Amino acid sequence: MPENTVTIGNVTITAVKDLPAMRGDPGYMYRDLPSSAWDAHKRWLNERGHLDITIGSFLVRSSGRSILVDTGIGKKERPVFRTDRADLLGNLAALGVRPEDVDLVVNTHLHVDHVGWNTVAQGDGWAPAFPRARYLIQQKEWEHFTAPERREQVAYVKDCLEPVAQAGLLDLVDHQHSITPELTYFPTPGHTPDHVSILVQSQGERALIIGDVAHHPVQLTETEWEVMADVDPKRAIETRRLVAEKLEREALTVLGGHFPFPCMGRLVRLSDRRVFQAL
Repeated sequence: MPENTVTIGNVTITAVKDLPAMRGDPGYMYRDLPSSAWDAHKRWLNERGHLDITIGSFLVRSSGRSILVDTGIGKKERPVFRTDRADLLGNLAALGVRPEDVDLVVNTHLHVDHVGWNTVAQGDGWAPAFPRARYLIQQKEWEHFTAPERREQVAYVKDCLEPVAQAGLLDLVDHQHSITPELTYFPTPGHTPDHVSILVQSQGERALIIGDVAHHPVQLTETEWEVMADVDPKRAIETRRLVAEKLEREALTVLGGHFPFPCMGRLVRLSDRRVFQAL
């Protein structure tokens, strides 16, 4: 089995890159930490003291359906990101997956680096990148990001979100919605108002796709470490603590969209500390 694929019962999950690994000083994400905070976590830093951060998607095959969980940054003009290198569609094609093969797109939340390939350029506008897919988004998350005062401030609402609704492919759902018999929502608010994770359960095996509950495995050890993009930092910390405890206690496979590729592992105890161990 390829290193970027894990099997959970009858479900397969494949990590798919959009951007090559981003490398940067930890301070760009964890701004309020002294450099000494990394002394116990040097294994995550390269020779320049930088972190690797992935931007991509998970291709999930469940109950005969092909599902994308999050869609990366997309090939659109964005501050900070080198989007000219974004190639989620090309990397899906390398797996034999065409845009029309995708049945469902599930966004864990509506930040720019998770909805980028929801759409592609078409003429002078934007069209759904996956023309036969239904796009599933939490009702409250949609309401937050498309509120009039926010819509005018956030360009990607207009080019990544609204075209999906205009095409009639958007399904606004709540936490009770079952994606497939094997995939359900697991509420994980804090990073955004109605951020969700995806719980995978099949043949007695389980995994959790955690979106941005943690941007890096180190946060599953240091659950109180905030990132600058958390909408509600206190709630995000509490959610992260509860999720980390659940992952360890129940021995779930964890998949983090920004974790070093291939983005999957488990939490184990070493020297009385909870640490991430890649698969």
